Amino acid sequence: MSKKRILMTIQDEILRLKNQGISKRKVSKLLNIDRGTVTRYWKQDEVIVESSIDEPLWTKEIDWDYIEPELKKISKKILYEEQKESIKLPSYQAFCQYIRNNKSAKKVEVTIKIDRAPGASVEVDWSGDSIDILNPTDGELYSVELFVGSMSFSGEFYAEFTINQKLDSFIFAHNNMFKYFGGVASYIIPDNCKTAVIKADKYDPVINSTYQDMCKHYGIVVDPADSYSPRHKPNVENAVKYLQTDFLARIRNKTYTSLVELNRDLRSWLKIANQKEIQGRGNSRDYFFDKEKEFFKALPSESYELYFFKKAKVHPDCHFQHKKNYYSVPHQYVGKEIDIKFNNKMVHAYLNCDRIATHKCCKGTCNYATNYEHYPEQKYVEVNYHLAAAKKEAANLGPHVEAVINKLLKQSRFPLKVLRKIQGILRLKSKFSIEELDHGCEMAIEFDKLNYNYIKSFSKNYKNMKKDNNQKAPARQLELVCLQGGICERN
Repeated sequence: MSKKRILMTIQDEILRLKNQGISKRKVSKLLNIDRGTVTRYWKQDEVIVESSIDEPLWTKEIDWDYIEPELKKISKKILYEEQKESIKLPSYQAFCQYIRNNKSAKKVEVTIKIDRAPGASVEVDWSGDSIDILNPTDGELYSVELFVGSMSFSGEFYAEFTINQKLDSFIFAHNNMFKYFGGVASYIIPDNCKTAVIKADKYDPVINSTYQDMCKHYGIVVDPADSYSPRHKPNVENAVKYLQTDFLARIRNKTYTSLVELNRDLRSWLKIANQKEIQGRGNSRDYFFDKEKEFFKALPSESYELYFFKKAKVHPDCHFQHKKNYYSVPHQYVGKEIDIKFNNKMVHAYLNCDRIATHKCCKGTCNYATNYEHYPEQKYVEVNYHLAAAKKEAANLGPHVEAVINKLLKQSRFPLKVLRKIQGILRLKSKFSIEELDHGCEMAIEFDKLNYNYIKSFSKNYKNMKKDNNQKAPARQLELVCLQGGICERN
């Protein structure tokens, strides 16, 4: 027959009366309880000790040198299942009780639970665990990273392995996470990784421009966790721990040959994990998530398309440079620094968050994407400082240089379009003399090749030709040959 435990207040009263010198018989009569019960609680260190002095036989069969390090990495449940295959074990509860009573345990920290509103926030993080995948073609191993996202209210979580932790993988994982959840929360709480937060600050963090743009697309507000404060995102931290101690532990001895295969197993495990009852809440993550979905914002019609950002300055020819190509913006922005949003398809120009131009990406190099409406009126062009300065400089460099510049200006319907080419030709004065540059322009006019590379080549050839002439030895006079002794004879 099992021994029934009594109330804590009765236990305290037994010890209090004992300290006053009252006998067990008298305590039993005063508290109206059995004398055997009084005896059991008479000594405080003897309370609730029900195991025998001798350890069970199964504890001697287990390799505790192997078990104790594994307990730091994986759950007791998995270890119990693995050991049970070769050792006759008692119940899982008895197994855990023995470990708690006899093996070292971590100190429990006191925390305060924060109530989360349904649909209010989602937490995201990298787990820090990398898994090796075998490439069957060459036998090489490559590592993949684990991305995890968890709803703050329900605890429903999503996970995915990616090639790396770079920005494109980070954004791709977010797109898949929002699809998995089927909606968008009001806030997103990322860790302070560089793909999300460029500069961590408790009051004014600097968010990565691409990440901010993605959040704008989904209509979600970024609220980064404080640095080194995992309690600001406890749900995703718990999800990461669950993945580490359960899923990663189950596959630790398995070899994968593709990322698709690994993610397929992870997705199957996620389905089961989110259906399990949460200890202390009485229901599964899926149960609470079904109630939470009512508070989600709808997903956009399309997933976010990855864009990158940088700064650029508008040249006097109304173009900015991007990847060795040139894109126009309205002339009133000449000289201003603008923000460029780009990918391999489109290039957008912004000033103070207002979009001022959009172009398709040019292929190759030294190509122009020009909207002619961006050029100023002809009246403005005629008095343009940069064109006037170019003409004046060309006149000082020689008649043929001036002729080339005038020809270029007359060829184009929009003279500002050739300003960059003109400035490049005039900069050749730093590499060649006025004579060499003027000769190069003369040859360019003769062969009708009015561009930078041809003029540079012609000028260089003229320079080399002069150099060869200067180094050439004097010509020998064959009419007279001076013989030894001062006698000269006609050859």
